[in-house]
Amino acid sequence: MVRQLSKHIDHIDHAVKVGGIDHVGLATDNAIQGMSSWATRENWYVPRLSRFKPSYQVRWPAWIPELDSPDRYKNVAHALNRRGYSTNHIEKILGLNWLRYYSDVLKT
Repeated sequence: MVRQLSKHIDHIDHAVKVGGIDHVGLATDNAIQGMSSWATRENWYVPRLSRFKPSYQVRWPAWIPELDSPDRYKNVAHALNRRGYSTNHIEKILGLNWLRYYSDVLKT
């Protein structure tokens, strides 16, 4: 299955190449306990089959296991490190870029 942590990291790599390391930041829409704690095939997957184009390749389960736990950012950090990202760049992606952005916007 294509949906795995390495594919997610491919997207981060692409964003860094397009926007630069100072303009990439991660966030999550999922609660700390992840989607697997509440989503079922019937209440998540089936309703979306009619709303998403086939090209979106909506599949079950709807999550990447390594990103569906409280360790999600640690897993991303380790994967970025394996790709050759420095500690400084990983810290930017995982939060420092957001802190800089909000500081600039809110002038704090």
